[in-house]
Amino acid sequence: MASYPGGKAGDGVYQKIINLMPPHLIYIEPFLGGGAIMRLKKPARSSIGIDADGDVVQMWTPALCVPNLTVVHGDALEWLDLAGDHVGRNGAVIARDTLIYCDPPYLLSTRKQHRLIYHCELSDVDHVRLLTILRGLPCMVMISGYLSDLYSTTLHDWRSVSFQARTRGGSSATEWVWMNFPEPLELHDYQYLGDDFRQRERIKRKTERWRRRLSKMPVLERHAMMNAIVQLRG
Repeated sequence: MASYPGGKAGDGVYQKIINLMPPHLIYIEPFLGGGAIMRLKKPARSSIGIDADGDVVQMWTPALCVPNLTVVHGDALEWLDLAGDHVGRNGAVIARDTLIYCDPPYLLSTRKQHRLIYHCELSDVDHVRLLTILRGLPCMVMISGYLSDLYSTTLHDWRSVSFQARTRGGSSATEWVWMNFPEPLELHDYQYLGDDFRQRERIKRKTERWRRRLSKMPVLERHAMMNAIVQLRG
């Protein structure tokens, strides 16, 4: 898929975001765009991508090899508001095992160029409404953005992390991710575990060594080792 403005496909960006995600069965991206996280993370049992831009939706047809993905052409705020209303009455699709990752068009005031770059932008009022809706949902929520008074004030009681990333123009910017859940003890996807490429490769080599050791053990001994690991997790 071609590069998308504000996309998260940059090396060191998608890995950090995916490494923040706890286990989940349903995954929702209300501002799908290029969908780097959707494409690069381990698929959930069911995934939903939403975008107001018809060209983006067309780009995702067929659904780019993401299993069990539904792509919706519509307004993310309306969809989230309606889904949240349904939760209160009949459970709908948003439940405790749902993870929503929002990567909306960033506040115009936080962009270095202060200019419009998307076909479907969000006003400051839209951002206020988005944060209000997200705070009212009964599921796990993550949202990306640049630091602003609006986000730091509205999400003051959410956990946050920040990291450096390259912008589309090649300059450096500080990305923030706010989350309404504590630091997870387990991850949905471990393939990018590590702070940088060197650490990720070290963990992959260690994992492969242990996999080979376990595969060579007698079956009952292997089961005993696996049982000990499960007890550590519990």
